[in-house]
Amino acid sequence: MELVDRFRGSILGLAIGDALGHPTEFISSVRGIQSRYGPNGVTEFFGSGGHPPGTFTDDTQMTISVARALIRAGHKDLDSLMTLLGDEFVAWANSDLNNRAPGGTCLSGCRNFARGASWRDAGIKSSKGCGAAMRAAPIGLYFATNDEALVRIAAAQSVLTHSHPTGIASSVAAAAPVAWVARGNGLEGMLAFTKQCVSALTNDILLDLGCDPSLVESIGTREMMRALERTEQALDKETDDVCQLLGGAWIGEEAVACALWCALKAEGDFERAVLRGANSSGDSDSIACIAGSIVGTLVGVQGLPERWVKDVEESKRLDELAQTLHSAMTSADVEVIPELDFFGAEEGITDEPGEEEPDEGPGGDEGPIQGELF
Repeated sequence: MELVDRFRGSILGLAIGDALGHPTEFISSVRGIQSRYGPNGVTEFFGSGGHPPGTFTDDTQMTISVARALIRAGHKDLDSLMTLLGDEFVAWANSDLNNRAPGGTCLSGCRNFARGASWRDAGIKSSKGCGAAMRAAPIGLYFATNDEALVRIAAAQSVLTHSHPTGIASSVAAAAPVAWVARGNGLEGMLAFTKQCVSALTNDILLDLGCDPSLVESIGTREMMRALERTEQALDKETDDVCQLLGGAWIGEEAVACALWCALKAEGDFERAVLRGANSSGDSDSIACIAGSIVGTLVGVQGLPERWVKDVEESKRLDELAQTLHSAMTSADVEVIPELDFFGAEEGITDEPGEEEPDEGPGGDEGPIQGELF
């Protein structure tokens, strides 16, 4: 399989998973999902919140922003990349398309960056919500053959919104399995590689990224490592709700653990992996999004169900974005064509987002915001 087809499979795969989990995200039990969508739960796209079937959420929207920043930065230095990523996030936050229950911590980070905070200082130091993990897949693709850059960039992108050590570690843990399968590996060894990458996230790196020193000392990467160990221990168990085994996934370490369990239990079957995530009692869209990014990379675009590729929102543009991301990885300079500017970032839309204070939802610091803010 060509590497570009893995990029396409990953980006389209995560959007498909996200769209499948969109209508179930705030249904707090599998029984509730089944009562609404039938005995097998969600098996196809359904509309949600006034959006048509196949609509993805802020998870995919922020992933688009990460991919675009990588393309625009090319192979520039970290500060250049993170500044571009901050601009992309602020443009997303101000966009009329940001009406899909965005996380409060993500919006706060965007607001802080727009006010002039540096990228190291924009994020919420106490937040370990799953907002950084859900958008990390493009980094796993872009730095698939460079472990050091993979860890460093995945960690850095988190602190624009989430500066808790566990939130940062969850971003690394979400990018690592994508990188593992992008190299042409199978699922075997993926968990071990993910642990290796999280272990490479040293206290010195965390401190350099602006983490609270007391949290670095007391927690570091230990919560994420324990979640990965729990995932491994749960692989011999069966359930119709992964969240009953590994947590509700509103926080970063649980979201990655649940997604990895879904991917590994599905044994490379994309449809099974994302439907396990979508039909769960917790943060269903994020679980299915992360699982979709992993298994989508594994099977490539040809391994995705054609009906879902055709019907997921912005399918053609997502496919082109994935191919452009691949070109940027292998070329010195790639232009981001105007048609791929989903949220107007290149139009200079970087004013400060609105001042509404987000309500906390089931995930506390990563609580969902209902309705249009900007």
